Amino acid sequence: MKPAPPHRRFKLRPSLALAGGLLAIHAQAAVTAVNLADLSIEQLMNESVTSVSKREQILFDAAAAISVLNNDDIRRSGATSVAETLRMVPGMDVGQINSSQWAISARGFAGQYSNKLLVMVDGRTVYTPTLAGVYWDLQQSMLEDVDRIEVIRGPGGTLWGANAVNGVINIESKSARDTQGGLLYAGGGDVHLLTGGARYGGKIGENTYYRMFSSYQVSDAYRQPNGGTAMDGWQSQSGGFRIDHYQGEDSHFTWQGDATAVEIDEDASDGYNLNTLLRWTREWSERSSVSVQAYYDRTVRDEITRAYVEVDTFDLSAQHTFGLGDRNDVIWGAGYRYIGNGMEQTNPAVQVRDGDLSLQLFSAFIQDEFRIIPDKLTLTAGTKIEHNDFTGIEIQPSVRAVFKPTTNQTLWAAVSRAVRTPSVLEDSDVFAVQIGEPIAAPGGPYTPRIVGSANPDSEVLWAYELGYRIQPAKRVNVDVALFYNDYDRLIDFGITPKKFDPGAPEGTAEFPLYNIQYCKSYGGEASVTVEPLDHWRLSASYSLLLSDLDSLTTPGGPQGAPTQQQANLRSNFDFGQASLDAQIRAVNQQIGKSYVTADVRLSWRPRSDLELSLVGQNLFDAGHQEANQFYGTTNGETPRGFFARATWRY
Repeated sequence: MKPAPPHRRFKLRPSLALAGGLLAIHAQAAVTAVNLADLSIEQLMNESVTSVSKREQILFDAAAAISVLNNDDIRRSGATSVAETLRMVPGMDVGQINSSQWAISARGFAGQYSNKLLVMVDGRTVYTPTLAGVYWDLQQSMLEDVDRIEVIRGPGGTLWGANAVNGVINIESKSARDTQGGLLYAGGGDVHLLTGGARYGGKIGENTYYRMFSSYQVSDAYRQPNGGTAMDGWQSQSGGFRIDHYQGEDSHFTWQGDATAVEIDEDASDGYNLNTLLRWTREWSERSSVSVQAYYDRTVRDEITRAYVEVDTFDLSAQHTFGLGDRNDVIWGAGYRYIGNGMEQTNPAVQVRDGDLSLQLFSAFIQDEFRIIPDKLTLTAGTKIEHNDFTGIEIQPSVRAVFKPTTNQTLWAAVSRAVRTPSVLEDSDVFAVQIGEPIAAPGGPYTPRIVGSANPDSEVLWAYELGYRIQPAKRVNVDVALFYNDYDRLIDFGITPKKFDPGAPEGTAEFPLYNIQYCKSYGGEASVTVEPLDHWRLSASYSLLLSDLDSLTTPGGPQGAPTQQQANLRSNFDFGQASLDAQIRAVNQQIGKSYVTADVRLSWRPRSDLELSLVGQNLFDAGHQEANQFYGTTNGETPRGFFARATWRY
């Protein structure tokens, strides 16, 4: 596998991004925007979710701290990316590093590469094994076609595997059957300089539906805390398709694919992602079904400050659900994943010692849901067994219980074990990353570098959770979740070099990565949703995280999992053909920056097929810093911004 030359840039063309959608000429029935009165609080709590048990269940009865953002939530937020929408989820740590980079996690350990959060798009994992995290700028889903975003705060390794330690985000797209007709949108402002996109959906025969989409956006550079430019202005271009074929209501075949290209400041970084996915599902009854899925994903990243990296992933998985007697529902499955990594050095600060590395992952899981007292008490137990090339066999069991004392109350508890497997950077002798200025030692100056040659074990979490949901009145819902997390074998580098390697003019002082840290964290999240009127909904949430991070080499040392508090208040109000949506966010962090800010969106629908909106973001100050940068990334201050947008459905 030979990477492309590091100097090659991926140039984007906005005209190409819009061309496909502009070819749509057949008018279809207009789609009217959803009003608050169309979805009551009770209906929202009875939404079906799949991320907790890999099969449909009612959100109110789920034995996990789960939140769902539906398509209407996403539209009314005024967000321009998936990352922005996650600010609405209680307990999610969402900080913008600069114009294109994000630090996102749940219950601590947030960073540009938050290595304990698993993110999936339509069942395709977008967690990169190279640096252990997510390239959020490459996740440019067309938000109009996102059906829902399910967010689990807490471990999900029993079903989803390694790296689903602190949380799972599952982004689900709408079926092509639900996106018939055309859609065009365009907008711009002073921070989000330009956004535009087009989508068209149609039919092939009686039972086959398709859609095509294309989108483009340009964002301005942020300012650094010292007043200078962060040199992080960026643009992205996306396009793709989806085909859904239904053979009756029991069999469903999906084929989809998309591509995203990103360019940051022309000379700083660029990259692209190509992927395609096939899925077949068959339901024999309400309790019996089978699903088979395969996908291919190619991600390329060319970063002048780090290295050129390309990752090719092929994944095949299958699962089967069946009833066992009257009270047991069993789900089991298996999977195989092949990952090919290719790296090339582009910066002397990041040495690439081995440019080619292939990895394989084998997995199997089983979970049994046992209704001890039907409609009252349910116990769910299961485990996942994986074999990876770094640490061998990993086992991730969990036990979850749900008790419903009344129809409007749910009490749940869970005990889970989850693991994070080492990344390529941490485990293999592939990279040597400079972490500071040369240090003096006998024989001359030495450049300190982190190296991944110590073969660390997986990081381990034992999580204990307790939750309570109640709907005390038709227009009120309360959701509370508490947790205690016990982390062991966290990976970090020690305070003294393991090896001095002489060289001219400077040698190298190597700091291998070890399992030398441990952490205990605890806290909780609480949210309340109220509908004072049919057309007015209020949502308030609060989260608290307390943590104690120690090292085997420096006990009581610096905190690495920040203690923090967050509060969020959202208001959604409809009046006639207009809507006013507002959100106030307050973040208090022990490490990082604390801030209070607000977002407002005003929309007007002069016709059922046309919506005009004006959005103001981060209104309380000219700019504020939200997160710390990763090596080689420039910090920027998230600015106040305004943009307008028009959306036409036909």
